[in-house]
Amino acid sequence: MKQAGEVLSVIFDERLMKKARGYSRFFDFWTEAVKNNGIAAAADHSRIKELDRGIMIIEADHPGWKQILQTKQGMLLNDFRRRFPELEISGISLMLGYGNSE
Repeated sequence: MKQAGEVLSVIFDERLMKKARGYSRFFDFWTEAVKNNGIAAAADHSRIKELDRGIMIIEADHPGWKQILQTKQGMLLNDFRRRFPELEISGISLMLGYGNSE
């Protein structure tokens, strides 16, 4: 017979893993979203940096890519809202950064 702590640990681990898989799908969806909006090349020059209080922080490696993303911002936001309603995404913020490097 398992102790209560072991049962709770299994439940907690499953919830944590489910949440982690959800966030992984969220970050991975960026490539598909830019492709669906006619700017597939942007995937090599931008990334989702983080999700902070419902705002997607998108990092681009050049001002030109930032500008291109701005033109598609509304469509990208709608795609993410439809795909991940549970995240309650309310906006996108674009910034310049170091591209896809960590």
